[in-house]
Amino acid sequence: MKRLVCSGGLLDFADDRFKDDKDIVLCAIENNPEALEFASDNLKCDKDVVLASVNKVRLDILLCW
Repeated sequence: MKRLVCSGGLLDFADDRFKDDKDIVLCAIENNPEALEFASDNLKCDKDVVLASVNKVRLDILLCW
C-alpha cells in the first residue's frame, strides 16, 4: 500500500494514517508536488513538506524551459 500511495496520485484515496506519515507524503510529493493538497493538516504546516512541494514545482518549471 505504501508504494501505491508514494505514486503521488493516490494519496487522495489513502487512509488518514498515510496522509499523516511524513515519509509517505514526501515520497508522494517527489512524484507529484500537488499531492500536498491531500496531506494531513498537520503536514500541510510542516516546513520540510511544504518546501519539498515548492522545490519540486520550481524544478519542474525550470526543466520546461
